[in-house]
Amino acid sequence: MSQQARIISLGGAYSIVVGSMLGIGIFLSPPEMARAVSSPIVFLAIWAAAGLIVLGGAVAYAELGARMPKAGGDYIFLREAMGPSVAFAAGWTLFAAIFSGSIAAVALAMCHYQIPALTGWDLQQAVFSLPWVGDVSRAQLMASVIVVALTGLNALGVKPAAWTQELTTLLPLALLFVLAIVALVLWGADASPAAVAPTEPLPLSLDGIVTAYMAAYFAYSGWNAVIYVAGEVEQPERNIPRSLIGGTLSVTALYMVMCAGFLAVLGMGGLASVGEAGSEVAGALSGSGARWAMSGLVLLCLVASLNGTVLGGGRVGYAMGLDRVLMQRAGRLSPRTGTPTFALWLQGLWAVALVLSNRFDQLLQAVSLAMVVVGSLTVACVFVMRRREGPPRGWAAWGYPWLPGLYLGSSALVVGVKVHGVFTDEGQSAAPLLGLAVVLAAFLAHRLLRMRRAVGAAP
Repeated sequence: MSQQARIISLGGAYSIVVGSMLGIGIFLSPPEMARAVSSPIVFLAIWAAAGLIVLGGAVAYAELGARMPKAGGDYIFLREAMGPSVAFAAGWTLFAAIFSGSIAAVALAMCHYQIPALTGWDLQQAVFSLPWVGDVSRAQLMASVIVVALTGLNALGVKPAAWTQELTTLLPLALLFVLAIVALVLWGADASPAAVAPTEPLPLSLDGIVTAYMAAYFAYSGWNAVIYVAGEVEQPERNIPRSLIGGTLSVTALYMVMCAGFLAVLGMGGLASVGEAGSEVAGALSGSGARWAMSGLVLLCLVASLNGTVLGGGRVGYAMGLDRVLMQRAGRLSPRTGTPTFALWLQGLWAVALVLSNRFDQLLQAVSLAMVVVGSLTVACVFVMRRREGPPRGWAAWGYPWLPGLYLGSSALVVGVKVHGVFTDEGQSAAPLLGLAVVLAAFLAHRLLRMRRAVGAAP
């Protein structure tokens, strides 16, 4: 098979966006934000602002996806708008670090928290040791099995993967809305939040706002997931914009209601004192049984997020294989299933290696700013393509140029504050700057290689 089949429906595309967004972030980010800003109004305003900024990115990606509905997402858009060297650096960052690192992180989180909470299993015990790695725990082994199983599911075909995505997305989406509304109704305006030790209000600062925004942005991550499988979406000119914007708006509304529920039950002080908000709220409402149910709900969310990440990352590898900047076999489709099987397994094996080595945290930290830069460059592609080719004939980004511009402006602010913090805060890691340097080095190396080849080919 030489061409991907367009078999992902609007429902499947919507589920890919929502399922990729509904990860552990909405349960971990609110406590982190409450420790950075102590005002409930500022807290909710940052969630709303982050949703608006993400919408600015979504409308830009929607226009690009409607223009170029091919597998690969950012890699394809950057190649067409900014050239192969930028695409090369971004593609390797996406495939080798962002997607694979995220797969490893989510799979291991499931085995550290949700699965033990549901089963009572002790997964922290070491099973064996590996050279240069050290002890390997049961949690790492189980996480590796989960990665292999979901990679195998995706290798069977896009239909099983899409059905799994819909099943593990729509049920949690509905139940989380219900939980949030129950929290608001049961506690109500007259109920006092759960009692916690009083804390002094934090002074509002730019660094605190940026820290809170980055935590909220992490919870929204995955909003662009469908563009990686754009080559398999039915009627992409219509369904890609609908799924991107519909999914982003749905999750923004859900997050706002959930965070209002968290505040109603726990208050800012209580929220700042917990590690994971969902289980605490469920326990406050109904006790240990609700905590167990919430763990199961979070597990479903993580399966959807993990499946969407496996699905998308394999398509980035496929696009790179077609351009021969990754192994050429990665650019081939299975004649039986129509999926980029080699690219999927290459990604899966690398993710397993990251799980067993326990190095994915350092990898994701190193590329944290690079992720923001890659997304910003992709949004900037809308401006480049419009200047080069004029307005699109089909779907056009809402609020252009202001809404995509808002995304670019916020990203520039985040990068500037974080880079400044590396040089002024002794406790802040310099790893993100090293990640940016590696991406820049990949761009320069590819550019120099192309120049040498061009000179060598000249008569």
